[in-house]
Amino acid sequence: MYIPAKYLVEEWAPQEELILENPLATIVTHTEEDGLIANHIPMILRVDAATGRKYLCAHIARVNHQVPSLSDNPDVLVIFKSPDSYITPTYYPTKQETHKVVPTWDFAAVHIKGKSRIVDEPSWVLEQLNDLTDQQERNSNPAWRVDETPSNYLGLLQKAIYGLEIEIVETRCKFKFEQQMKRQDIDGVIDGLERDGKVHVSNLVRSSNA
Repeated sequence: MYIPAKYLVEEWAPQEELILENPLATIVTHTEEDGLIANHIPMILRVDAATGRKYLCAHIARVNHQVPSLSDNPDVLVIFKSPDSYITPTYYPTKQETHKVVPTWDFAAVHIKGKSRIVDEPSWVLEQLNDLTDQQERNSNPAWRVDETPSNYLGLLQKAIYGLEIEIVETRCKFKFEQQMKRQDIDGVIDGLERDGKVHVSNLVRSSNA
């Protein structure tokens, strides 16, 4: 991923937050037979307290054609992306002064290189289902739980999926939110996005330029 220095994020905390808030990942692998393969799968982040190693965990349909390329693969790419928005030049006060502004697009993304393995262990898969559900239901009231599902029905569903674990080897993160623009133009983008109902992106512009 191309990342100009002003958009490069090396600290782990914002990357972790991006993953937590936007868990639907794009997983990319490659095989000689099928070429590039990509799927969109929600994932959770786990950190081994003893080693500090970080893992992305998910479940995947047994019939998914990407499964063979995820078995003991040392070269997997996982992409997470924030909400994004087109930025119109009319947001910038500088337009009224010089007209020397052009459209752009604001977004954040983290690209993760990792090592994957397929997990065929019912207890591991159930733990992943519980963790993912708890993560996504954390703001629900009442929160739904996996154990509300009849056990025989849940058992049938589990037979149709594998677990997937990807050890994180390297991350590259880009936050492109008007950094190094004039303060008046940053504020113009924040206000313009809010007026257009794109509050999440507006907040990212604000926090990236605090």
